[in-house]
Amino acid sequence: MSSLISDFEDFLSGLRRCSKCLLPETFPGIDFDDDGVCNYCRSYEPVRVSGEEELLKELSKYRGRGEKYDCIVAISGGRDSAYVLHQMVTKYDMRVLALTVDSGFTTPEGHRNIRVVTESLGVDHVYLRDEKHIEISWKNLKIMFRAWLKKPSINTIVPTLNAADKTMNLRIYRYAHRNRIPLVIGGNNIGNCSFEQEHFKTGYMGVFPDERGNYSASDKVKLVVLFAWEFLRNFDHYRWSIIRSYVSGTVVYFFESLLKPSDVDTLGFYDYIYWREKEILSTITKIGWRGAEDTTATWRIDDMMYPLIDYIYLRLVGFNEFDEFYSKLVREGQISREEALERCLSDRIPRPTILSYLLEKLDVSKEELDEVLDNYRSRLLPKILKKKV
Repeated sequence: MSSLISDFEDFLSGLRRCSKCLLPETFPGIDFDDDGVCNYCRSYEPVRVSGEEELLKELSKYRGRGEKYDCIVAISGGRDSAYVLHQMVTKYDMRVLALTVDSGFTTPEGHRNIRVVTESLGVDHVYLRDEKHIEISWKNLKIMFRAWLKKPSINTIVPTLNAADKTMNLRIYRYAHRNRIPLVIGGNNIGNCSFEQEHFKTGYMGVFPDERGNYSASDKVKLVVLFAWEFLRNFDHYRWSIIRSYVSGTVVYFFESLLKPSDVDTLGFYDYIYWREKEILSTITKIGWRGAEDTTATWRIDDMMYPLIDYIYLRLVGFNEFDEFYSKLVREGQISREEALERCLSDRIPRPTILSYLLEKLDVSKEELDEVLDNYRSRLLPKILKKKV
């Protein structure tokens, strides 16, 4: 075990993986049968959506209700939101306002795609950008990441590095309310396709969402308690700006539905329309959407934080969200295991330009980061793999 852990490449190549999908033995809650097939494959149920007929019924309730716009489509510069905007404008004839919450972590490619797509479709677009909020978010991020490096935890990677998203939906709802727009389509975890819901990020705490990424009320309470404990045991978190950020995020997490204005409804496009990657990419590239030059991946190219998040997971447990994403596509029959593995090995390599930029902004060298991750992995892996025995 020690030789496996000490050499990262050997560690990666030595991981046992499901014979049907790509999930490794370090994936939380996994087990394999005699044929090497994991329990996630054995219990998998195909993705079901409500269908276009139901979508049309829902959209008809809002068409013509707003003063100027029927709906807001939240657009991030990523592939899925670009496709939703395209469909709402060209296929479903909705009066759309495209809206972006700019938290300060959108990539240059994301901003470019937002501009090109909205201009190509001829839709109005607004940015919600709070310079003070962005400044505080970057300051908190630097403090929290430094704290994480001193006391790393597999459970707090996302809360540490994705802190700016906590109140995004609420800001969109309030904008819709002020401007009398009755419907919001998309947003943070609203209507994301089932393939993009990650189960492993809270799975190491024994808490898993459903296939739509939602947690039960009891699981939400459990998560907040567990995250609070992780927060409290790291004394470097004891800064007022960080405490306030966590508290506001917790309040929104539990009470978003109560805080949302009653005259604003939400709709998840991919709850109704089945997600097909080839159709999405072929459609949006025709209106100018492009991927990034330094990665083969077309997912997450709009979010600056995910190259670092994905790098940390890959270095610690030998996989990241691409392994889970492509495993789901294999189970759905969209791609073969061979194609999934080939694409995953390429796509999951974090974007070098963004990763370098982030580490420089956070005042952390890659050598320092790797040393922390390798040392932590040597302590973490025996605990994870012991649970599988």
